[in-house]
Amino acid sequence: MNEKEAVLNILIAEDDDAAAHLIKTNLKRSGLDTVFFRTRNGEETLKLLQGNSIPQNDKLVVLLDIRMPRMDGIQVLKVMKTSETLRKIPVVMLTTSDRPKEVEACYQLGCNFYLKKQVDYSKFVEAIKKFSAFIKSCELPSFGDMADE
Repeated sequence: MNEKEAVLNILIAEDDDAAAHLIKTNLKRSGLDTVFFRTRNGEETLKLLQGNSIPQNDKLVVLLDIRMPRMDGIQVLKVMKTSETLRKIPVVMLTTSDRPKEVEACYQLGCNFYLKKQVDYSKFVEAIKKFSAFIKSCELPSFGDMADE
């Protein structure tokens, strides 16, 4: 019996439509074969992660904007990294800020990467391409295998 091959899913948790479109477009252009999900605030993000939208044997990476309405990205990260079922999901924090205290706080909470949204379009595109190349080389856990045994 052949099991369905795991698909890479990327959740873009970003309230800014232009930024979300730019991220998705450039990930596609970089050749990353993935299914995209999009949420616009922290509450939507957690609802999607705790629901049944992502198949259990698929892979998942969350691109999490720090500044979102209702519940910000740092609050979402705290919930994710203290959850038995969500804590192993790789999380990339997205922000225009590079304040050392904010960067350190995100890493202390368990984010995997911190990606600065560059103001310069070409620099941001280059950062997304590098991120894509990195993700292609990673071995990611299946979404259904997130909880510890």
